[in-house]
Amino acid sequence: MRIPAARLWAMLLLAVLVAVLYWPSTAVLIEQWSDFTNLTFTHGWLILAVCVALVVRQRRALETLPAAPWPLAMLALTLAGCAWLVCYRASIQDLHITIFPGLFWLAVAATFGWNLAARLIFPVAFFYFAVPSWAQLANPLQDLTIIAMQGFLGLTGPHAVISGDVIHIPNGSFVIEEGCSGLHFMIVGLAVAALHGELRGDGWRTRLAQLTLMGALALLANWVRVYVVIEAGYLTDMHHYLVRVSHYWFGWGVFALALVAFFWLSTWLPTAPPAAEREARWPRQDADARTRRAGFAAVALLLALPPGLSALARRAHPPAPLDATPVASAQPPWRFVPPDPVSLWMPAYAGADQTTGVAATNDAGGTIELFRARYREQHQGAELVGESSSLLGSHLRYRGEQLIASPRGSFRETEAGDPTDARSLIWWRYEIAGRVFVVPLAAQLWYGLNATVWNPPSKVLALRAECRGDCADARLLLRSFLADARLD
Repeated sequence: MRIPAARLWAMLLLAVLVAVLYWPSTAVLIEQWSDFTNLTFTHGWLILAVCVALVVRQRRALETLPAAPWPLAMLALTLAGCAWLVCYRASIQDLHITIFPGLFWLAVAATFGWNLAARLIFPVAFFYFAVPSWAQLANPLQDLTIIAMQGFLGLTGPHAVISGDVIHIPNGSFVIEEGCSGLHFMIVGLAVAALHGELRGDGWRTRLAQLTLMGALALLANWVRVYVVIEAGYLTDMHHYLVRVSHYWFGWGVFALALVAFFWLSTWLPTAPPAAEREARWPRQDADARTRRAGFAAVALLLALPPGLSALARRAHPPAPLDATPVASAQPPWRFVPPDPVSLWMPAYAGADQTTGVAATNDAGGTIELFRARYREQHQGAELVGESSSLLGSHLRYRGEQLIASPRGSFRETEAGDPTDARSLIWWRYEIAGRVFVVPLAAQLWYGLNATVWNPPSKVLALRAECRGDCADARLLLRSFLADARLD
């Protein structure tokens, strides 16, 4: 008997609506899945295909279970859409692409009720293996790799000296870059383990054991890859092809052996009997055709409401033009002079609509450098907080920070060092829509919240003083300037 596929087509339409209405997240996924230079998330297309197959696999149940619109899920969908919008406007990419798959699940739940939504929990959860937010694990995995190499080389040789992410051996050096973290192996391995447990119908304890086993094997495979490359470099005086060319595909060969080990070891884990069909909890009866159509239309409207209303409100409140207000004004003994052209402090804020640098000196020879970057509108790639923005610039290095109370309000103090080991203090803060912030995440979220309905101005203001001793003198100089200055 052929099963009608009306609900499957409705789910497909909901997926298309989410992809189109929340296009910024879709664009990020497409970009990352098609990045064949970095390669870390190019498995995304395969993950998407598996998710579709998992849904189609349940088509009989999806078409026959009782279904009706779910008001509680509609409320959750509206809140999730607003949360996505705030994160997007705040340029917190990892958060808005993390919310993105949940929008589809909530749309299905709101349209058809819990019975069908419960069937999609695993396919939607599996989709998260394709979400680039996993990149947050790259640095911890990189650190683990360095620690593992220290242990392996300490046991077997050669003698190695590790400085940061550089491993020095007697005849060469290896940089453990972010690409050596094994993140891609970890994501793919966990995806395979999760899918294996789902297809076998295992209980949650067995699935957790499978994920743990695969995670350990993925770590070990990456460590073996890096260790073999280092040993090959040592034994061949850095002439082995694994050293001279990319060892990425060699890593996949080692990972394939880890997969073989996983499937063998997983046979030792207990398997669960086929799960019994659970009784439908809600609704227990199908809604009539008119109610179903009204529910679908309501969900489509709720999906479009947050981005649509936000676009209209922002169009009615365009970004205000920037004036030429000076960074600060001060009374004697302070006077303003052009910034030092050879200063090592060169903050970088890509996409800023206005950047201003100036210096202030007093009669005692003390000098303060001031910097301000202003944005009429922030977006990905042009933001106060992000990969394209750097308060220290390319020459200074972070040494520590703390919060400071000054005569002109709170600042965050960052101690920086330069290539000559000279130190300096930088006092900085953000201002969003006239409100001061010293916590970057709070500044982002406040901007995102305001930017849903208008285009709030934003800026960063920073002051730098060089340390002559233990930096107490620089701190005193900054306080003295702020006591006599008025900041824009």
